[in-house]
Amino acid sequence: MNTSLSNRRIAVVGGALLLFAVTLLIHYGRIMLSAGETYDPPGSVLDVERGPILDRNGRLLAIQSELPTVTVWTPYVEDSQATAQQLSRVLNIPREDILQRLSIPNRDVVIKRTITPGEAEVLELLKQQGELPGVTLRRDVGRVYPEGNSASHVIGFTGTDNSGLEGIEFTQDELLSPAPDNPRKRVYGSQIFLTIDIVIQNAVEQIAEDLMEQHSPDSVMIMVMDAKNGDMLSYVSKPDYDLNRFNEFDEDVRRNRPIQMSYEPGSVFKVFSLASFMHLGGVTDSSRFNTSGGYTNPRISIPITDLGNYGVIGPRGIIQYSSNVGAAYASDTVNRESFYHLLRRFGFGQPTGIELNGEESGLLADVERWSGRSKPTIAIGQEIGVTAIQMMQAASALANEGVLLKPHIIKRIVSPSGELIREYGRTPVREVLEPEVADAILEYMNAASGSGGTGRRAAIDGMEISVKTGTAEVIDPETGRYSDELFIASTLAILPSDNPELIMYVVIQHPRGDSFLGGRIAAPVIKDLGEFIIPYLQLDAGGERIPGLPSSLEIAEPLLPPISSQIPDYSGLPLKTLLALYEREDLSLRIHGNGWVQRQTPPPGTPFQEGMELNLYLDDTPPDSGESENE
Repeated sequence: MNTSLSNRRIAVVGGALLLFAVTLLIHYGRIMLSAGETYDPPGSVLDVERGPILDRNGRLLAIQSELPTVTVWTPYVEDSQATAQQLSRVLNIPREDILQRLSIPNRDVVIKRTITPGEAEVLELLKQQGELPGVTLRRDVGRVYPEGNSASHVIGFTGTDNSGLEGIEFTQDELLSPAPDNPRKRVYGSQIFLTIDIVIQNAVEQIAEDLMEQHSPDSVMIMVMDAKNGDMLSYVSKPDYDLNRFNEFDEDVRRNRPIQMSYEPGSVFKVFSLASFMHLGGVTDSSRFNTSGGYTNPRISIPITDLGNYGVIGPRGIIQYSSNVGAAYASDTVNRESFYHLLRRFGFGQPTGIELNGEESGLLADVERWSGRSKPTIAIGQEIGVTAIQMMQAASALANEGVLLKPHIIKRIVSPSGELIREYGRTPVREVLEPEVADAILEYMNAASGSGGTGRRAAIDGMEISVKTGTAEVIDPETGRYSDELFIASTLAILPSDNPELIMYVVIQHPRGDSFLGGRIAAPVIKDLGEFIIPYLQLDAGGERIPGLPSSLEIAEPLLPPISSQIPDYSGLPLKTLLALYEREDLSLRIHGNGWVQRQTPPPGTPFQEGMELNLYLDDTPPDSGESENE
C-alpha cells in the first residue's frame, strides 16, 4: 500500500472527524479554545441586546447589563478541595455544592451566573496569583431591574439564557429579544412602555407595605386604573420580591395574586348585583325592601341577616348601608338565568385578557348548578370567585356609562430605531348597562362615602367620590364552613363621582390587627391614595388643591452630577440615579452589575470627550454600610 496515499487518507478522515466534532460542540453550546477561554456561537445571548422595559413616562424598569459568569474547566483543576473552598468564600455558595460540580470529568461547568463586579475583582486577583487554575470569568449578559421590588409581578424576570420566564419579560419575549436573522449582525430588541406610573407605583407600594406591618395580613393588593381608557397606573401585590434576586424567593411570594388569586368579594360585589337587577328592570329607584326581619324564603334553611336593622330601604340604602337583606330581596325581582347572563357580561367567570401570563378565570358556576340559595347569596358577594383584575374591569362599566373596558398594562411598543410598533388605547369590550343605571349606581356609592355610610372613612375633602366597602367571610378548608377568624377586607372607589377619572381597589387578605372590617381598614387607604394621586395627576377636585401625602412617602434620590469638561465621580450612586445618562447622545454608557457604583473607567477627573465610553461597575453593597468604630 502507498504510504503517502495512506497518510493523506488518514489526514482527510481525521480532518472530517475534527470538523464534525467542532460542529457538534458549536451546535450544543461552546468549544474550549484554551484554558479559561470559550467560544460563543452565533445566535447566543451576546448577539442580542434585550430591549428595555420602561414606565409610561420613560423611566427604565429593566435593562441589559454585562455580568460575568464563573465557569470551571474541570480537567485543569489541580486541587478540588482548595478550589471549592476559595470559590465558596468569594461567591457565598456551599462548598459541597461546588465540589459536586467539580467532580464532573472533562466538563466546562457553571459555578455561578451574573456575579457582582466586587466578586469578579477578587476572583481575578486570585487567578493572577495562580490559585484558581481552570476557573474562568466568562463575559455574559443579564437583566438588571433598577426599581428592585417595585412592580415585580408585572415586570417579571428572565432565566439564565436571558429569555423571559414571568410577567412582561415572558409575554413580550419575542419583541424584547428577537431571534437574529443574520449571525454577523447584532440584534436589538424593542422597547416596552408600561401603563404603570412608577411615581404612583412606589407611593402605593409604601402604603401597601404599611398595611402589611399594621395588620399582618397574608397579602395586600392595591390597584389604580385610569377610568377613561383602562390603563393600570399602579399594580401592587404584597408580598413581593426583588427581581434582581428572584430565585431567592419561593413561588407563593412570586405568585401574581391580582390575576391568579380567586376569592369571594363580599359586599363590594353588591354594586354589580344591584346594577344587574336595575338593568333587567327588576329594581328601580323607587323600589323598597323591608329588611327588619332578615331575608328568608322556602328554598333556604338559614336566613340572611344584616349587622343592624335598616328598616325599609331602597337601592340607595342597600349600597349606603351595605344591606345583605336588601340585596337578597332585590335578587328575587329577576330570574337566575338573566342574573347569570349579566354577571358574565360584566366579565366574571372569564379572563380579562390583560397582557400578563397565568390569568385565572375566577369561579362563576353555570346557572344549571345553582341551588335555591345561589341567587341571593351571589347577590351579596358569596358563592362566586373573582380576581382583583376582574373587579377593576367590571368597575370600568360603572365609570363609563355602562361600557366595559379592557384593562391594559402595556402603553406602547417602540422599535429599536424609535418607530411606534403598537399603541394600546381605550378598548371597549361591550355595553353592559344602560347609562342611567351606571349613573345611579355611582350616585348610590357616593352616598356610601357620606355621613353614616360604610365608606365614610374614604371621603376626600373637595372631591365627590363613589365608594363600596366589603368584609368577606372566608371558607375554612378544614371544616368547609366560613371561618370565624379569616376575612377579606376591601374597598372599591370611583372618582370623581360625576365624571370618573380613576378607579381604585384595595384588598387586604386575612388581616390580623385591631379590625378586619373593610370600612375601617381598607376605606382609609382610599383617602390616602386620593390625597396623593389627585394633586399628582392634577385632577379637578371641584375646589381647592388637595394636599399631598405626608413627607414619609416622598423618596429622595441623590442627584446625578453634571458632566462638564471632566468626568465626575459617580461613586456610591444607585443604579436608578444613573439611568439619566442613557439619554445622552454624546456618551456611550455601559453599566456592569446592580446596586451602587463601586468604581468607574475612565476615573473621575478624566477630560470629557464626545463619544467616549463610560463604564460603571456596580455592587449590591450600599455606600457607608459598615459600622464606624464610634458606634
